[in-house]
Amino acid sequence: MQDKLTGMLAGLAIGDAMGASVEFMPPGSFDLLTGFRDGGPHDLPAGYWTDDTSMALCTAYSLLDCRGFDPHDQMQRFVRWFREGYCSSTGRCFDIGHRTRSALLRYERTADPFAGEESLDQAGNGTLMRLAPIVIHAWQRPDLLRLASEHGRLTHADPRCLDANKAFALMLKAAITAHSLADVWQSPLLTELLPELDAEVIGVCLGSFLEREPPAIRATGYVIDSLEAALWAFSHSDSFEQGMLKAVNLGEDADTVGAIYGQLAGAYYGLEAIPSEWRRQLYGYQTLVALAQQLVSD
Repeated sequence: MQDKLTGMLAGLAIGDAMGASVEFMPPGSFDLLTGFRDGGPHDLPAGYWTDDTSMALCTAYSLLDCRGFDPHDQMQRFVRWFREGYCSSTGRCFDIGHRTRSALLRYERTADPFAGEESLDQAGNGTLMRLAPIVIHAWQRPDLLRLASEHGRLTHADPRCLDANKAFALMLKAAITAHSLADVWQSPLLTELLPELDAEVIGVCLGSFLEREPPAIRATGYVIDSLEAALWAFSHSDSFEQGMLKAVNLGEDADTVGAIYGQLAGAYYGLEAIPSEWRRQLYGYQTLVALAQQLVSD
């Protein structure tokens, strides 16, 4: 079980770091990734991760230090990352989503930790990308869905974001003990939740990704597209490595789709199924593993 839970966080960081080199690039405009590559829009060394992992680390440290979910402490750590580079792979905040930035500025003004605002024209993927620590902490607890939603509301308030967070939390929980890929999106807990979810989230949970291929599958920053793209890569592969390369080679918001896929595949296949070369080359790998193990035993 520890192997699966630790794999969830390590998978997040590996997907983030691998996709970072082709972030914002249209599919087909770059040489296909076969592993980590330096460069990209932030000119990162190979194996270095972006805001997805930084925010996940802030979440994990807060859960451990506060012995549970403390929204003010979470937001204070996010602000430290934004202002000071806390939990950054480079020591500075070099990548931040528009909605997240707006929420952190709003928190600084109002001290209300639930600083996300609903938007009719934008529902970003900035909540799904950092969910692993919440699930590792609470996957056996009855308040998992509440925590997944409240963690999302720190920066995002669109119902599509929050519903996607709840659905993905149940998929991650299912992946830990699943015997087949389909068990992940066909788990009884998720099926029971479906009537309460946004219609677009329901469509993804019911398997829209099974009948679509790129370019219909796109790795945009829209939360529905991102979840569908990660599930497409997961459902059309039979190893962590194969699915990861499918996910990040979609380009566009490749680091975040890689992080979403990496959480799911890490929970399903486990840490030891991640290629050892990728684990060795990931910046801060031992720190990530130790942190995940502390969350498991907390």
